[in-house]
Amino acid sequence: MAVAGLKYTIPITIISFSLGLIIAVLTALVRISKKRSIFFMLIKWIVKFYVWLFRSTPLLVQLFIVYFGLPYLIIPAVAPTGIKLGPLVSGILTFSLNTGAYCSETVRSAILSIPNGQWEAAYSIGMTKTQVLRRIIFPQASRVSLPPLFNSFI
Repeated sequence: MAVAGLKYTIPITIISFSLGLIIAVLTALVRISKKRSIFFMLIKWIVKFYVWLFRSTPLLVQLFIVYFGLPYLIIPAVAPTGIKLGPLVSGILTFSLNTGAYCSETVRSAILSIPNGQWEAAYSIGMTKTQVLRRIIFPQASRVSLPPLFNSFI
């Protein structure tokens, strides 16, 4: 019994949380962006809907939908017989999406907790937005977000 826990639970947890954290950072960056183009506003709405959907439905329901519901989703050009995923892939996909939705709020709030003066100081010395995020904001935000993220991991 303990061997199954080591064989499946720990790898699923590590893989799902790692993928979920990548999804969370990307989702948080989209949500805090100030771009106003029509295309980007559509992406922002989709991301907002994703976070709302996964935070407002129980995880067990999400697992059932991915494992039992996707085979009935028939898309003629892409998946004419439905999307059939194995139990391990379904679990990792669902746990990753769920973790991404919950952790995106943690990451977003950590980024927004950094004072505007930090952004302005970095821009004033000529850094691009990517450099500001990578060198100034993410290191400070990671200090703020690590305790809640470890809590989610546990």
